Amino acid sequence: MQYFFYGIAGVFLVFQALYTIVPLFCSKVKKLNPDLAEKSISVLVPAYNEELTIRNCIDAMAGLHYSNYEIMIINDGSKDGTLSALHELLELESDYRKPDHKLSYKTIRGFYRSNRYHNIYVIDKLNGGKADSLNAGIDYAASDIVITLDADSMLETNSLKYVNQYFHNSDIIALGGTVKIVQGAERKKNGAIVEKFRGKGLIKSQIINYTHGFYVRKLTQSFFNSIVVISGAFGAFYKDVLVQVNGFRSTVGEDIDITLKIHEYIKANRLKKKLVYAPEAVCYTECPENLPNFYKQRIRWQKAFVDCVLIYWSRLSQKFSVSVSLFFAIDGFMLGTLSAFTTLFYLGQALISGGNIIQAIIFLLISVLLNAAQIIISLYLCRKYGSTYTFADYLRMFLFSQVELLTYRNLLVYINIAGTFKYFDNDEGWGFVERKGVATISQNIAVGSN
Repeated sequence: MQYFFYGIAGVFLVFQALYTIVPLFCSKVKKLNPDLAEKSISVLVPAYNEELTIRNCIDAMAGLHYSNYEIMIINDGSKDGTLSALHELLELESDYRKPDHKLSYKTIRGFYRSNRYHNIYVIDKLNGGKADSLNAGIDYAASDIVITLDADSMLETNSLKYVNQYFHNSDIIALGGTVKIVQGAERKKNGAIVEKFRGKGLIKSQIINYTHGFYVRKLTQSFFNSIVVISGAFGAFYKDVLVQVNGFRSTVGEDIDITLKIHEYIKANRLKKKLVYAPEAVCYTECPENLPNFYKQRIRWQKAFVDCVLIYWSRLSQKFSVSVSLFFAIDGFMLGTLSAFTTLFYLGQALISGGNIIQAIIFLLISVLLNAAQIIISLYLCRKYGSTYTFADYLRMFLFSQVELLTYRNLLVYINIAGTFKYFDNDEGWGFVERKGVATISQNIAVGSN
């Protein structure tokens, strides 16, 4: 067992070196090209019991700097006042659009168009889950490009322009944007978004986690065309590709599943296409503010990963590229899930027997130094890609990240273990996490309104 732990430690150091070097030297900010023709884009927003957050989502999209797009909100049989809120906010009237009938989903009860915003539509359907709602949206979408967006996500004004610019590269088949935490961000009267590192420790931990996860991990995986998951909070795809892979699968983690299905599709058809990370395309999302909701969210994420491990593991080497296989199997499974078990076992053995304490301390120090280096790089890239934190905030973020490594980060180790076991509960619902809907980057709604 000791040698197995050493092997994992060696692999860990290799991947951490990649996550340190690649983002620092291989990242380049794309300048917005105002002369590009606007491709048609359909923004799909599946909504289940989102009456508190849907207003912020709609209001943020009303201020987008783009013209050739439609918004399609899919009400998945909500039990609260989501549909009533949509009627009130959008002044809905019955409309008709013929679906493609290429994907399957639950019965559609109504199709509506907004009288207030003529490019916003609402699909009202029987409850079938998030994947089912997305499939309905894809089938009704009128555009070539489909963006999937969570109902609590708020797009930054130029986000669609950047998505459009990336898709003008014919090699790109899908992309994921940057997801930022909305708590602490606010829009000034001049339209500028100001970000501040504030709030509870749990919120600060998630700000650090998202900043590192996107600007370090996503950038590196994008460099190797090995993005394992395009976040369901903000992803963009060609509609015909989603149809070719039979849409989203009803599972606990539809976003990681669709990403792997597209990688499999690329390999099967011998296409020279890429799934990339677009750091300039930004959306804001409300993160859990208490431990029970944080726990539910992260347990769901871990269960999603375990589900895909069981489904795709046996065909990794045949159906996927080498880079995708390595990042999924080694970085994702071995270092993300398996290492949680081995680390716990190794530390327990060291405490009980009194041996290997020196090795454990050395490995801990190396981990702390690598984490510090990556946090510095992620904060540098955060600034490079346009974030507006003050220097004092960046300093506080770095100092907090060092404390977070030994506190909140350990909670994730436990969640990885618990989520792996809880996967076998077979609960594949929405995994609803309570949201307050009071944090917003809206231009028209005051913070705290609902």
